[in-house]
Order: sequence, then structure tokens, then C-alpha cells
Amino acid sequence: MLQTHVAFCIDESGSVRQIIRPLVKAYNKTVGDIRDAVLAEGQEASMTALAFGDRVLKHRILYVGQQVQTVTPLKHTDLNPTGMTPLFDSVYRAIKKLEELDDGKEDTTFIINTVTDGFENNSIDPGVNKTLELIEEKTALDRWTFAFLVPIGHSTKFCRKYRIPSGNVQEWDEKTAEGTEQAFAISSVAYQGYFKDRSRGIRSTKSFYSDTSNLTVREARKALSEITNQVTIITATETCNIREAVERAGKPFIKGAAFYHLIKTEKRVQPYKLVALQVKSSGKIYCGQDARNMLGIGGLAETVRLVPGDHGKFDIYIQSTSYNRKIPAGTNVLYWPKVGSQKK
Repeated sequence: MLQTHVAFCIDESGSVRQIIRPLVKAYNKTVGDIRDAVLAEGQEASMTALAFGDRVLKHRILYVGQQVQTVTPLKHTDLNPTGMTPLFDSVYRAIKKLEELDDGKEDTTFIINTVTDGFENNSIDPGVNKTLELIEEKTALDRWTFAFLVPIGHSTKFCRKYRIPSGNVQEWDEKTAEGTEQAFAISSVAYQGYFKDRSRGIRSTKSFYSDTSNLTVREARKALSEITNQVTIITATETCNIREAVERAGKPFIKGAAFYHLIKTEKRVQPYKLVALQVKSSGKIYCGQDARNMLGIGGLAETVRLVPGDHGKFDIYIQSTSYNRKIPAGTNVLYWPKVGSQKK
């Protein structure tokens, strides 16, 4: 069963005092929504909660590694809104706590969600730079996701300064109860999407809150050709090579006609390979020479690296020119015979 370890780093600096009750209420609801999303997908999740900002202690562990079904709701008195904002020191501590829960399995994943109403101003142990280095190290493993709720108007600066993907940063109105409720509602939806993606083989994401906007979907319709009616989606009933998957579905295998679903990091995607995009919300499929540019992965002359989870609105399929590409059981192959005669 797929296992995800979730940690929240919750700001309890002095400025949080004015929204402490709605903050705790919204957090508890999100934990419940995470529980429901995990159960709906037949997965497991643990919850860890840390608070940062206390004038005396700076960092406090509220609980670690509790199965989401058994988490006791926080009370507003569990937070002590005083002090400053040692944000990245808290993230570092969360990483270290989740490391203790790591069973070493490739499919065990981790999310650290940091909620702040202010800005980093007090991290000294180990400090911002060392924490950022550790974040990058963990992100490269394709098992860790780092997401942040930051004050309105400051996401761009936050992403630029700390090298955090924009799709993993969400702004919130930190001064009102309504803004707090809305922010955590967005987080709940993000977790629902994350656990659905986990069921499809994705382990980490750079688009936790959002990635490609609705405008980008419109651009796909405009810039690319819709091929929905020209293709067949084949689901492998057991682990096999791509040729076997196609032939078991009653289709003739034609070199270049089969596209594999991007479910793990591909270090090299050659420039001659076509890339097809399937819009998750509608199921429609698009392809064309501009697909790479739309995804921000370069033009036709570049060999690129693709990471699943980077393209929140789309499922990505990559043309295979191999007969023996391994297709895990339960994953999809896009079959498009029209392009199968192309020589590569």
C-alpha cells in the first residue's frame, strides 16, 4: 500500500495571534480532508506537526508520525503565538523527523507543508542556506515535495529568493479568518490531487498547488493538434514490454506508434521524440511540435530531462522507438498508428 508521510510546519510567531482560532480550525479540517483523500485512494498517510516562532523555544514538535485516521485535532491553545519566524530551521527539523519514518521503499513519499503569515527572519540552526541545500538534495530523490503558504503579494519574491518552484507556493490572506479558511481549502484540494497522482505512479511534484494555468490549456487547443479520436489508450494488465502491451490489446505493433506514460523521471528524452499531452480534466489529447515549448522543456534540438508531477494540468506521453520499453502493470500506453511509419 502506498505510504506518504505529511508534515506541517505551522507559524506561531507573534503576528499569528489575531488568526489563531481560524488557523487551527482550518488546519484540523485539512487533516480530515487528507484522511478522506487517502482512504478514497486506498493509501496510507502519517501526519507530523511542528510549530515555529515561540519566543523561548523557537521550535516545538506537536506530534510525529501519527496515522492520519488517529490524529487528535489541535486546540488553539496548542499554539503559542510569540516570537519571530525561523521558517527554514523548522523545515529542516521536519525533514529530520520524516527521515526517521523512512522505510527506504521507492514508493514511500514525503510532503512538508509550511504555513507562514510572515517572512523568514530568524533561522540560525542550521540556517537558511543549509536547509535549502537539504531541500534540493531531497527533491532530487523524486520522493519529497515541499509546499508553502505565504502572504499575499510575496510568492514571486519567495520563489526567486529561495529557489522554490512557483507551483508549490500559494499566497493567502493571512490577516482574516476568511482568507485563512480559503487558503487551507486550496491545500485540501491540492492534497486530493496529489493522492490521485500517487495512485498513478507519481511520487513528487513541483505543481502541488498549480502548474499550468487554464490559459495554458487554451494555448494547447490553439497551438497543438487534437488527436483524441486518432489514438487508443491501452492499460497494461501486467508488467511487460511496450510491444507486448500493444499486441495484447489486439493492435499491430508499429515502431514509433506507441507512447509511454511519464510516471518516473526520464533523464534523457531525445529531441526527435514526439510528446503528447492529455488534459486531466477533459481527457482530450494534443500533440505537435510546440508541445515541448509549452511544457518548458526546450525545442526540437534539445535532449531534455522530464520529471513526473511537474505538469499539473496534463498527463504526459512520450514516443517510444524501442520494442522492449518496460511498462509496469496498471499503467497506460498511448497508441497512435498514424505516426508509426515515421523513421527515427
